[in-house]
Amino acid sequence: MIFWDTSALVKAYFEPEPGHARARNLLLGSEPQCASTLILPEAAGAITRRAGRNIRLRDAVLNLLEEHLEGMNLTPMSEPDIGLSLKLIRRHSLRGADAVHLAAALLLSKERGNRKFRFITADAEQAAAARAEGLRVLEPS
Repeated sequence: MIFWDTSALVKAYFEPEPGHARARNLLLGSEPQCASTLILPEAAGAITRRAGRNIRLRDAVLNLLEEHLEGMNLTPMSEPDIGLSLKLIRRHSLRGADAVHLAAALLLSKERGNRKFRFITADAEQAAAARAEGLRVLEPS
């Protein structure tokens, strides 16, 4: 199972991005995928910023994003996610959204007990924190 952070997911949609091919292959692969519900607005914002004034590109990529997210198990943010997020921020000096994604991944990993559970991120600080918390980490670049 792959748990996506926004930084890695957005790479799957833009070819010039380092790590694009690996992120895209993982996204289109057959392995079960999940993410926090926070990923939709966060990825939509990143995609919109990258597309700039190119509305056709923006809309095409946003449609792909929505299609891909329909096939993912999206976990809603919960009180335990928020509580753990705050602990992760103190422990690893993470940005708020990064801590929320990591907290959701940690809680789901613990719940599922899946040895094949992997967290994918393109953020080096978040990757280091995830490893320190015991997750297997994939980095697309």
